[in-house]
Amino acid sequence: MLPFLRIYPSKKNKLNSGAFTLVELLIAVSIFSVVSIAIYSTFSSGAAILRRVKNIDLAQQRILLKTERFSRELREQAVYKKKLFSGTKTKIIFPGNSDYLPCRITYYYDPSSFCLMRVVDKLSAIITPEGKVDAELKSKPQVFLSSIKEANFSYLFLDLKKNVYSWTEEWRQDYLPLAVKLTIISENYEHASTIFLPTA
Repeated sequence: MLPFLRIYPSKKNKLNSGAFTLVELLIAVSIFSVVSIAIYSTFSSGAAILRRVKNIDLAQQRILLKTERFSRELREQAVYKKKLFSGTKTKIIFPGNSDYLPCRITYYYDPSSFCLMRVVDKLSAIITPEGKVDAELKSKPQVFLSSIKEANFSYLFLDLKKNVYSWTEEWRQDYLPLAVKLTIISENYEHASTIFLPTA
């Protein structure tokens, strides 16, 4: 009888041979859960990135990048015998390098165009035959930052009379201030950056 069962199995034997075991079922469930978690995490991270991109204001990003460039130029200013550093509330002048040539860098706010302008004058063009520095701008101004309401500079120094650190909106001394603060105000954003200058 056994050989006959092997050749022609009954329906009951077919059902028993085609069922999943508990181990196979657990493996299938675990694989499905791993794949589901991977797909969910991919979609959730993509949605989070999309939310962040929508919340980023490109104007704020532009202001931060330009402020970082200004800070780098100010910190890396060259040291010359001629006094080139001076500043007011809306204008700052300091020495620098352009294409490996010594120059004078000027930033000033133009209220007529609502722009922060940048001018780079080579020292050879601003030093007079008498050895004095020409205060006039020789090069064409370039727009450094546009669509801003205000751009203000202030200067940190140690007041020896009061023995306190103070800010001033004008700098005419022969030495560098301790720090320069740049405040930029746009339509719906205000950014202030303090740049500490290297001490000699």
